[in-house]
Amino acid sequence: MKKFVVFMVMTLLLLGTGGILMAADGPQVEKLNDNLYVIQGLGGNITVLVTEEGVLLIDAGNTRKDGETVLREIAQLTDQPLKVILLTHYHSDHSYGLCAMPDDVPVIATEMTAENLKTIEEVNRKHVIEVGYPKYFKEMEEFIAQNEGVNDEDVQKAKARVEAAKKRLEAYKSIILRYPDETFEKEKVIRLGGYTVRFFFPGPAHTNGNAMVLIEGMKALITGDNLFSGMFPYIDIRSGGDPVNLLKIVKEHSEKDYEIVVPGHGPVVRGTEGLKDFARYLEYARDEVAKAKEKGMTEEEAIEKVTLDKYADLAVPQYREFTIRAFYRAL
Repeated sequence: MKKFVVFMVMTLLLLGTGGILMAADGPQVEKLNDNLYVIQGLGGNITVLVTEEGVLLIDAGNTRKDGETVLREIAQLTDQPLKVILLTHYHSDHSYGLCAMPDDVPVIATEMTAENLKTIEEVNRKHVIEVGYPKYFKEMEEFIAQNEGVNDEDVQKAKARVEAAKKRLEAYKSIILRYPDETFEKEKVIRLGGYTVRFFFPGPAHTNGNAMVLIEGMKALITGDNLFSGMFPYIDIRSGGDPVNLLKIVKEHSEKDYEIVVPGHGPVVRGTEGLKDFARYLEYARDEVAKAKEKGMTEEEAIEKVTLDKYADLAVPQYREFTIRAFYRAL
């Protein structure tokens, strides 16, 4: 049973954060106010701002099919054309849907996000297709052969996972990475249909390039993956993610008067309580990891011993170790 669970975790992690956090029952559109919507179930949260001059889109989903779905959902909301796309960061569950977007609609991102797409994500995509999936299929075949007639329930689950993974692999192969048409270092201001949208880089946090979006007038903050709502976060230290600065950023914005906060993953939060909760989680994790280091624990020992049991009810417990590993290396 334990081996089967390990295989299932690998399946979920295989496509990065999108693989583990993507809802299975398709997109759900939530109306946040008369002009602002969030689409969930296609990887990371996708935000749609509808104005009288066109639509501003924030992030694009996990696959080409997701991007096509986003365009259909926008068409259901408004007759206004898509004018601009803001990409919060490079991870596949936010960026891969860009390949379905019209070529004449500009994509804007931070300089580091553009660099990460061209280096880290290109390499990651190639590795997943050529190494990750083949290895997974081989291991699952061995598991099924060893357990056929012994644990039929797990065997059936494994077979279903394999079929689902084959479909994901085909979708993965159809992706052509689209790079930003325009980049910025600190801030890009977009004015559209009477709205002023500030697209800003607060410093390394979830990644070394994750930007956030402030829609002035609405008091709406779209955080990208600098906020996970109701679940353990993923802090990507391989691309310069910084948990210490993430905590600083979250605390700073938790003191503002936002009315709507759209996280990268999880439910939308009214007000800033979600930011405050996340800051408390990060502080707790930081302190627990600091205690482990003071006791002389190695990184792997800390991952095993620091259970963060105060937050045991958070979703996606597989991600607990990312927080511990990130703080261990940062402190």
